[in-house]
Amino acid sequence: MLVLPSLVFAQKNKPVAPVLPMDAETNLISYTGVVDATGVTSKELFKRTIAWAKEFYPIPSSVLQVQDSVNGKIVCKGKFDTKKTKGGQQVAGDRIMYNLTIQFKEGRYKYEITKVLVQSSTSIPCEKYFDENDPLAEEHFNTLTQVDENLTNIANSLKTRLEQPSVKVKKDEW
Repeated sequence: MLVLPSLVFAQKNKPVAPVLPMDAETNLISYTGVVDATGVTSKELFKRTIAWAKEFYPIPSSVLQVQDSVNGKIVCKGKFDTKKTKGGQQVAGDRIMYNLTIQFKEGRYKYEITKVLVQSSTSIPCEKYFDENDPLAEEHFNTLTQVDENLTNIANSLKTRLEQPSVKVKKDEW
């Protein structure tokens, strides 16, 4: 019997892309939900959303693109920065841009976070970061994980704030 020695090479595990919510029709990242707000008027939901935007965003005037109280619609164009590890240190990563659209009806509202882009000299869709064969796949997957965390946080923050009544300021209390 002849025994041949075999060499075993350590193989680095191939990175796995995180799972983000995708629109079934467009295959683009999309966070969406219809939230019940029984007993709350669309006007009150609109006020609460404006209050949330003013609390959530450092410069809300640069984010609030549409404030249509008549048709019950607010559009925000936001952005946030991700982090990456370089040489064991946390450094600035990609800047992510997104659209947040909130629409109101009596007793409910709908939010949609779409058009998620990586800002660079030309904005590229975040969906390009799902390529498992990209040499930067591990870094890109880390960015996508942060995108998911941030966009989930935005949606949860909005939902929490819209559960709270808007604060009325009396004319004499300015």
